[in-house]
Amino acid sequence: MKKLRLCFLWHMHQPYYKDDLDGTYHMPWVYLHGLKDYYELPKYHEKFNKLKGTYNLVPSLLVQLKDYEETDVSDTFLQLIQKHPAELTKEERDTLVPQLFFANYRNMVSPLRRYKELYDRKGDTDVYATSSLNYSDDELIDMSVLYLLSWCGVFTREEVGIVDKLIKKGRHFSQVEKQELVNALADFTKEIVPLYKDLQTSGKIEVSATPFYHPILPILLDPKSAKEALPQISMASINTDFKADASYHVESAIEYYEKEFGQKPTGMWPAEGSISEAAASLFAKNDIKWISSDEDVLAGSIGLDLRDKKNRKTLYKKHVFASDSGDINIFFRDKEISDLLGFTYSGWDAEKAVDDFMEKLSDIHDSCDFSPIVPVILDGENAWEFYPNNAYDFFSLLYQRLDTCNWIETMTMSEACECDTPVHKPSKIRAGSWIYANFTTWMGHDEKNEGWRLLADAHRRFQKRKDSLENTEQIEKELHIAEGSDWFWWYGDDHFSLQADTFDKLFRGHIANIYELMGEKVPADVTRPIKRSHKTGLLKKPADYSSPTIDGRVTSFYEWIGAGKFDLKFDAGAMTASGNTLSMLYFCFDTEKLYLRIDGAFGNVTGMDYSLEAEITTDETRTFTFNISVDSQDSCTRDIFEAAIVLAELGGKPETADIIFRLKKANTVVEVAPLYNTVQIDFLTHFETDWIV
Repeated sequence: MKKLRLCFLWHMHQPYYKDDLDGTYHMPWVYLHGLKDYYELPKYHEKFNKLKGTYNLVPSLLVQLKDYEETDVSDTFLQLIQKHPAELTKEERDTLVPQLFFANYRNMVSPLRRYKELYDRKGDTDVYATSSLNYSDDELIDMSVLYLLSWCGVFTREEVGIVDKLIKKGRHFSQVEKQELVNALADFTKEIVPLYKDLQTSGKIEVSATPFYHPILPILLDPKSAKEALPQISMASINTDFKADASYHVESAIEYYEKEFGQKPTGMWPAEGSISEAAASLFAKNDIKWISSDEDVLAGSIGLDLRDKKNRKTLYKKHVFASDSGDINIFFRDKEISDLLGFTYSGWDAEKAVDDFMEKLSDIHDSCDFSPIVPVILDGENAWEFYPNNAYDFFSLLYQRLDTCNWIETMTMSEACECDTPVHKPSKIRAGSWIYANFTTWMGHDEKNEGWRLLADAHRRFQKRKDSLENTEQIEKELHIAEGSDWFWWYGDDHFSLQADTFDKLFRGHIANIYELMGEKVPADVTRPIKRSHKTGLLKKPADYSSPTIDGRVTSFYEWIGAGKFDLKFDAGAMTASGNTLSMLYFCFDTEKLYLRIDGAFGNVTGMDYSLEAEITTDETRTFTFNISVDSQDSCTRDIFEAAIVLAELGGKPETADIIFRLKKANTVVEVAPLYNTVQIDFLTHFETDWIV
C-alpha cells in the first residue's frame, strides 16, 4: 500500500550567550526555552504511540542547558530575579525590568490576569524605558513570578507542582515562593536531555546534531561559495583559511554527541540548512549518513522549478548525492508546509489548521505514483508562543489524526534513508541555505561583512602566533563561538530584534577576548558597534484627533498629515511565508472612531476572494474582516486601503489596542503584518501637551 512518509525535524538551537572570560550568561533564552519548548515537543511522543520524529540538538545549546540545572548559574537575569527587589540597585532594576516584558502579549501575558495588569502599565513605553514605571517591591515580585510562569510549557505546568499552584494563586506572591519556583525549575531542567535519551532508546525519536557552534559551514570551507547562488553578492574581506575550523565543528559535535548519547549521530542538520558539495563531502567523510536543506537549494541544484506541479513530485523522492567522500542522503524540506506550521497556522483555529495540513498531505499523496517522503523541517522553539496554549491544542489534534491515519506513517530521517521510496541522484549541489537558497542573511550587507572582517583578522592573527602561545585551546574556543551563524543574522536590515545591540556586543566581545588571551591590545574597530541602527515599527505618533474620509484614496495632503505612522514590515525576516502587500500603516482616531489606512500593492489582490482581517486586542480580542473588493461604509480599497472602526465596538472607550493584520485569500492567510509584534495604539494620548512652542 502506498503511504506518505512524513518526516518531522525540529531544530533546537540558541546562540552561545556565555562570555567564557567573565563566566556570565548575558541573555536567558536557553533557560526560558528550556521551560517552554525543549521538553514540550518531545513529550508528545509519550502520548501518541505511532508518532515518530527527529529532534536536532545543537551541541552548544546542550552545553548551556546543562549550566541551567543549578540555580547559582552565572546568568545576569537569573541572579537578579532571585534577589528581593529591595536589594536591587537602580542599575540592576534597569536591567531586570525590561526583560520581564519579553513575552508574547496575547498568548503568554493575557492569560495571567495579574501579569496583564502589570504589563499594561507599560502602554507604548519603549521596553528599555520600562524601569521608569516604578513598580513597587511587591509588584516586582509578582511580575517576576508571573514572567517565569508565562514561559512554562503545558507539560511543565502539569509536572512541576509549584507551577500549577502559583498559577492558581494568581497574585500576591512572596519572595520565598519565587525562590521555590526558581529551585523547582532548575530541577525540571535536569529532566530535559534524559527525556530525549529515553525516547531515542525506545525508537520513538531520532536525535541529530549540528556542527558544534552552529557555523555556516560552506562559507568556512570556501567563502566564494556564496557566489554560486548569487554571483553579484558583495563579498566580505576574508584573508584567512577557515577549513580546519569547519572540520573542528563537525568532529567535535560528533564527539560531544557520542559522550552524551552513547552513540554517534547518524545525521546532521547543517546550521541554517546551509550545504555545498564541499560540506556534503565533509559530513560523509565523518560517517554522517544524512543531512538536510531546503527545497529551493534542490531546485537551484537541478535547474527545475519545483513549484510547477509537473516537477513537484521530484522533491518527495529519496535524494542521494555522490560526494567526494561517498554517498550521502539529503532531505529537502517542503517549504510551503513547513512555513505554514511556523508562521501561518498560529492564527487559525486548531481544527481548521489541522484539516488544512492533512489536506495538503493528501494532495501530495495523490500526486505521486510512489510512496513520497515529505520532510517538514523548522525551528522547534520560537513559533509556539504565537499559538494559543503553546500550540498544545494544535499538536494534540494533529498527532491524534496522524496516529489514526492509515495512509501516513511518521518516520525518523534515518528510517526514511532505508525506505523503498525511489532514489533521485542530483549530479551537483549548488551552495545555499534554507533562506532564499543563498547566504545573504550572513554575508553581503556592510554590517555582516564588517563582522566577517573582524573575525578573519583575529583568526589570521592567531594563526601567525599560535605556535608561541600556551592557551591556544581557550583562544580557539572564542574563535569557534564567533563563527556561529547567529551573530551575522542580526547584522544588516533583514531581521529585527530589540536585543540586536546586545548580540553585536556579545560577538565583538568574543573577538576582543581573542586579542586579550593573546596578550594584545584590542583593536579600536573591535570596540566600535557594528550595528548602526535600532529598528522600531512606530515611525510617528498621532499629532491630533483626525477624521479622514473613507474612500480608498488620499483625498488631500492634509487628510492624514496628523496621523500616526507604523512600518508594517519592520520585523519581517527572511524566514517568513508572508508576502509584500501590506507595507505602511497610518492610524488616527477621534472621539468615536479609529481610522486605519494601509499603503501597499493592493492592485495585485483585487479578486473577490481577498479579505483583510484586523485582529484588535483591547479588553478582549476582536476580529474585524474587510472584503478588499467590496466598498462599504466602513472600508474602501482603491489606491490604498482605508477603514473606520467604531470605538464602541472595541469595548467602549479603550485605553490601548494591539493590532495584527492578516491578508487572506479565501480561507488561507497569505500575509501577516507585523509578523512577530503588534501595532500598539494609545488612545490616552494628551495631544494638548505635545505642542512645541
